[in-house]
Amino acid sequence: MSAREHDLLLKLLSNQFDALRNALSGLIEDQARSAPSTSSMSLASLVNHLVDGLVATDGRIRGDNPRDADPVAAWQAGWRVEESETVADQLARLDAEAERFAATVHGEADLGRVVEISPGVAQWLDQGEPFTVRFLILHQIEEWARHAGHADIIRESIDGATADVLAQRTS
Repeated sequence: MSAREHDLLLKLLSNQFDALRNALSGLIEDQARSAPSTSSMSLASLVNHLVDGLVATDGRIRGDNPRDADPVAAWQAGWRVEESETVADQLARLDAEAERFAATVHGEADLGRVVEISPGVAQWLDQGEPFTVRFLILHQIEEWARHAGHADIIRESIDGATADVLAQRTS
């Protein structure tokens, strides 16, 4: 595998990180925590969920993810936003975990290496393909892209700001 593929996958993921950051730009804490639709999703809960998934995937690739013992409880906990958490804290955690994930990906010699996934997690990820490092990275890109779309809708519901305008403002 080439370093180019590693870099490309990480770039695509980084684009989604930027989209989520854009959706949060200029909001106050109450706005980031608000759920302006019938969904319970807020921008703050999306950040925690996505960072939690990134951490879990990093652990799976490295072979040291203890959360697989009860993946449903871990998934549910990943959506929680503590009272003491701020958007700045969340984005700092995103930056730290993104850096750690990038180091894991860059350190991976074989993106085609099959990763052992517990049956409790595999049932949610199964696409009829082996769980390779590449698959897990692509799954993160898919998750982040899906939820970046949710973030766009939530943000527009809060104050009318749209993704295209927000991207230009933060560039």
